[in-house]
Amino acid sequence: MDHLELARRLRVTPRMFLPDDRFATLVAFLGGGNALTNGDFLRGFNEWVPDRLYGPGYRSSLHWSAEIAESVAGRARKGLSMPEELEEQAKDVLLDMLDGFLSADPGRRRSTDGGEVPHADSHARTGAPESG
Repeated sequence: MDHLELARRLRVTPRMFLPDDRFATLVAFLGGGNALTNGDFLRGFNEWVPDRLYGPGYRSSLHWSAEIAESVAGRARKGLSMPEELEEQAKDVLLDMLDGFLSADPGRRRSTDGGEVPHADSHARTGAPESG
């Protein structure tokens, strides 16, 4: 499974990966995945999110999770916590952002085990021996 597929599965079957439905839990999970890849998984995401939320060239010192929480919940949030009715909306915004970010740069589509994702025409996917 590559990172883009993981992001899409988080939307469809979040409880396969997460113990609860909170925005903060999803943020923590993604942060752990980023740490596991030495920062490669989300490299550039902190700059990418404000560009998409507020327009090109917008810069912020806030973490991407705080930017998303602020854009959804505004003053109703306390850190990453927010009223329950806004949790789902914040997760949707985050997963939309993540999908767009990973889709925009095919080089980010690494396998979740840290290896490269084989190309569609690769024999690694089919198991067929290479000629040579």
